[in-house]
Amino acid sequence: MCVFFILFSLFACAAEPTPTPAPTRRPTRTPIPAATLKPRPTQVIPTATPLPTSTETPTPEPTQIIPTKAPLSKPSGGAVGLNVWTMAPLIEYFSKIIPSQQAPIARPANVNPLTGLEVSDPAALQQRPILARIGNDPNARAIHAGFNQADLVFEEMIDQKNMVFAVTRFTLVFLGQDGSFRPLRSARAVNASLMPMFDGVLISSGGSKGTRFMISQLPWKDRNLDGDLQNSTICIAGTDWRTRVVSSVQHVRDYIAAKGQGGSVSLRGFQFSNDAPNGAPANSISFDHGPWPYRAAGLIEWRYDGATGKYLRFVNGAPHITQQYALNGAWGKGCVMGDAKSEQIASSNVVVLNVKYEPTDFVEDTLNSYSAFVELTGSGTAQIYRDGVKIDARWERPSLTDFFKLTDANGNELALKPGNTWFELAPLGYQPTVK
Repeated sequence: MCVFFILFSLFACAAEPTPTPAPTRRPTRTPIPAATLKPRPTQVIPTATPLPTSTETPTPEPTQIIPTKAPLSKPSGGAVGLNVWTMAPLIEYFSKIIPSQQAPIARPANVNPLTGLEVSDPAALQQRPILARIGNDPNARAIHAGFNQADLVFEEMIDQKNMVFAVTRFTLVFLGQDGSFRPLRSARAVNASLMPMFDGVLISSGGSKGTRFMISQLPWKDRNLDGDLQNSTICIAGTDWRTRVVSSVQHVRDYIAAKGQGGSVSLRGFQFSNDAPNGAPANSISFDHGPWPYRAAGLIEWRYDGATGKYLRFVNGAPHITQQYALNGAWGKGCVMGDAKSEQIASSNVVVLNVKYEPTDFVEDTLNSYSAFVELTGSGTAQIYRDGVKIDARWERPSLTDFFKLTDANGNELALKPGNTWFELAPLGYQPTVK
């Protein structure tokens, strides 16, 4: 009986999705509830107890094939007043890649547009940024690597049932520094929104049929490196599929150069200033209440450290540690990893962007949680935390190829502190606890 069950499971994992007709050219989103003539109400996200931490179905070997037809899934039911995004409208939305109309920011050639810091080799700043997807379940947090080498980190809520989210996940953006990063996990729709802003390269590991199909239809699909398919960009450390996939900036750059996808980019980036601004005291920033999934993602607190001028990250009261590995020897299945250098995650800036989350109709994990669309174009409220103070702000981003622009109430662009920045993609109206 055990042999039969194993054979049956392997057969089920390997089965290709049944082809379905391609999406129509004029798709529409399916509203929830069905028919109504009333204006769409303001988004209200419930504050119910979060779901158990979801897990994606692991692939035993890196041989999954991206489907050529959009997979079908049952609608999620959504929350009252929210639209459910289906596959065709998502593909149409993320395919609208138009040249940015934002005015460039004048800066010396050796200043990193993402950090405001000088680099020794200005040519390195013309490379495509690398966007890496990193998990945030408890097993992942135990071996996190690469966070302090990233120029930017985006943290968003993922995997929802009726807009109650399971956990958070990270996108690390590398430009100015090399380094290793771990553990690679799967992409989400949010990465389709971030990629055009950086004209970058996305590396992830695995994913749902829905997300993989959506990315396979987008203009930058050739710069999507799925760690389950591109073995030369990764090494496998251990047997736990949630933590075993490791990669490095240099290995990704070598791979895309060999494939002719290296290219040269020009990034607008952000405004920077060393001058400490006026603002309300903010020595502690806590994501300690819903709808942020603080139980599964850990209770996040950023504490300002006057000695370094940075915010230090804590999870459940303990320092959130990031490592940096010396990767040696074999690369592929079974890599040799040198001693790890450990340090607490620190950031010069913590920026909270209040953004709209809406459900999609495709399943992401084994708990039948659904993916979410995160609206990162348009405008909204924001808070900038730097130098121990809070600055109320607004964000605006007219199109997918534009950078986030942070402004005051009069539309004047605000400056970040030179250094790395964490963007917390919080739901509309969410305010962390500040002390």
